[in-house]
Amino acid sequence: MNINKLKGKKGFTLIELLIVIAIIGILSAIAIPTYLNYVNRAKDSEAHTNLGAIFTSETAFSATNSVYISAGNAETTGMPSIAAGVTTTTSTHPFYSPTLATLDASNGPFTCNGATASAAGTLAPTSVYTIDPATGVATAPTPYTGTGGPSAGGFATMGFLPKGSLYFWYQVSVSPAANTSAPSGSGVTSMASAGVTDGYCGGGLTALAGTDFAGSNPQIYAINDYSTTPTLTLGHSF
Repeated sequence: MNINKLKGKKGFTLIELLIVIAIIGILSAIAIPTYLNYVNRAKDSEAHTNLGAIFTSETAFSATNSVYISAGNAETTGMPSIAAGVTTTTSTHPFYSPTLATLDASNGPFTCNGATASAAGTLAPTSVYTIDPATGVATAPTPYTGTGGPSAGGFATMGFLPKGSLYFWYQVSVSPAANTSAPSGSGVTSMASAGVTDGYCGGGLTALAGTDFAGSNPQIYAINDYSTTPTLTLGHSF
């Protein structure tokens, strides 16, 4: 009798199972790309946040010294090329290069001599921070006794010291005069580790954030002293 009851029960047919599998596949095809785009948009927000912080730091530096300062050469040593047609994936990284032992952290006021920022009449920094390359944490400044120094200026000089791993690389270049339009087009579509020289000074600035964390979409965001809203000058947003 129990056997007869079991024989009377029906299971799922092959067609019903295939329909369920098809529905799961459709939902996955919709959900996974949406989730990945959400993750990438969250990564993109780093560029917006840090470019805003860089502008704030530059504004504070300019308020004291009447000029902006370039930055990013020493800090971005080893940065992969970021440009149109270059799709090498950029991995997460500390702000400071692991090969960087010291970084200029001189206190101003600075003057602009021949487009180069100088403090106390010399291009050599008066003191340096020692940077832990694993954490990016800076120790108290110590007197610098060398000549020339590791840098005549940079992010540490303006007070921009982000911690932890980053998705984007950052650079600031300066121009003799203030900008009169938002960053766009040619001139802000590529980044390289030797793209700027630390410690140059001028009346205008352009700050860049670049990456290719997707491996198929090199991106560069830019701001300048005319427009503080980050503009995507290379690649597409998520």
